[in-house]
Amino acid sequence: MSDGVRMPGVPDAQLDPVLRRYPLRRLRIPVGPGQLSIVIPDDRAWMRQGTWAHDVLRGKEPPYWCRIWPAAVAVARQLVHAAGRGAPKLLEGVRVLDLGCGLGVPGVQAAGLGAELCSVDLEQDALAFAHWNAKSQPGCQSPPTTQQVDWARADVAGSFDLTLLSDVTYHKNHHGPVSRQLRSSLADGGCVLHADPGRELSSQFLLQERQHFACATWHRVTSFLDHKANVRLSLLARSNADLQTWCERLGVAAHELTDHAPLAAEQPARNTPD
Repeated sequence: MSDGVRMPGVPDAQLDPVLRRYPLRRLRIPVGPGQLSIVIPDDRAWMRQGTWAHDVLRGKEPPYWCRIWPAAVAVARQLVHAAGRGAPKLLEGVRVLDLGCGLGVPGVQAAGLGAELCSVDLEQDALAFAHWNAKSQPGCQSPPTTQQVDWARADVAGSFDLTLLSDVTYHKNHHGPVSRQLRSSLADGGCVLHADPGRELSSQFLLQERQHFACATWHRVTSFLDHKANVRLSLLARSNADLQTWCERLGVAAHELTDHAPLAAEQPARNTPD
């Protein structure tokens, strides 16, 4: 969060060889008592200039990755909420994977809270924005990393304590690859924080994952700019004990849960490389 600290802004971002190709603007996202300050593509200007303007005239919209979706904001706010409950070092040293990150709002917030962040996306320009904003956060302690991965063809390298999924299960074709990534990259004792605005296909994904994970779900009405959504947030963990631990760590009270599906049979521990 940027309260009282000079944040790098548009002039700084224009020194980056990828970001400088876009018209830019600074955006301040309210997250709890403070703000998350990031630099993003200015799609309002982008749609009025250059070759993109010709695409707009043909009805083409900006790509999904350059937008900020309510689910991403809800995840960032949940992390800040948890850190504000007497646990400011909640994510220090925690290995966080922001899978299908887009602009990377949740991961950027995690980096600002001290996490060791790895942002993953197919789009190289999205990764450039996520990386630049993460490393620019005052609370960032470890150099953030990125991986350009086509999750249908390859696995993410590494093992992670917390995986963030912000509105990435909206397409049926994503379900199998995302599920495979979770099972291969989630560290023992780790969890997944999944967020979506109540999409039916995301409901199908969550139901599918109950074969492998214990699951707890709650909702947050999330407003940002001209978007408002009742965002569904779900924690998934390999054991009921891990699920309980992460609910407590992330500040999710039992009375907030709208769905709780423990594992009928605990999953065996998975050996992960150091």
